[in-house]
Amino acid sequence: MRVMSFNLRSDFILDFKNRWDDRKDIVYEIIYKYECDIIGVQEVNNKMYEDISSNIKNYNIIGSARSKKFFSERNNLFIKECHNILKHKTFWLSKNPDKVGSQLWYSLYPRICTTAVVELKSGERVRIYNTHLDCFLPQARDFGLKKLGQFVEKNRKEEKLPIIIMGDFNATPNSKIIKKFAAGEYSTNRFVAVQEIKKELYGKSTMSSFKGKEKGLHIDYIFVSEDLEIIDVDIVKDNINGKYPSDHYPLIADIKMKNK
Repeated sequence: MRVMSFNLRSDFILDFKNRWDDRKDIVYEIIYKYECDIIGVQEVNNKMYEDISSNIKNYNIIGSARSKKFFSERNNLFIKECHNILKHKTFWLSKNPDKVGSQLWYSLYPRICTTAVVELKSGERVRIYNTHLDCFLPQARDFGLKKLGQFVEKNRKEEKLPIIIMGDFNATPNSKIIKKFAAGEYSTNRFVAVQEIKKELYGKSTMSSFKGKEKGLHIDYIFVSEDLEIIDVDIVKDNINGKYPSDHYPLIADIKMKNK
């Protein structure tokens, strides 16, 4: 299966020539070009969600907004229609994970995770998580991963399914939380970042800043459980005449079940 994590950059008035309406067609083109089975997107506001839902065909789109506010954002999952979504939910990375809009007092925004169990066309099943961690405080990111780890632990015991966790972690590969997460300190499960098979990617930014930058922050990830095999991975830098689809690059990986 092919998986993508893609922070679409919320439509922000100060982005001027990089507003959503000026770049959404490039986003659509990338989605169709790479034909991913599963795509996790971040920073999707209501208008963007409506546009995407109207223009992207052959995908089922799931995921709730993080609050009831008009400009609230989503971490949607796009699942290709040839696969079956067996169950899904959005939960909050807070002390009340089922409460819409709940957040930590020291986090500027509510933070969420959208998760689903997907039965692939092959009949194999996988559990997917898509999240976007706090952009300001490492303490909030640490709490978010602990909460995510609790859900991973509970679901893994019940389902015993392979796991893919993706998103914008707002933390670099050398940060404590990324190292702890990969080592299984947030749950009893160990995870491998797809970048591990091309470690040179760690030295490259996952943020284009709308300018095609090579150097900068590497903060977007796809992690897989140890029962999945990573075939290939890349940072997608597609643009049209220097126009980029987001201030982040999509991260893409080809993955398969081990011994399959």
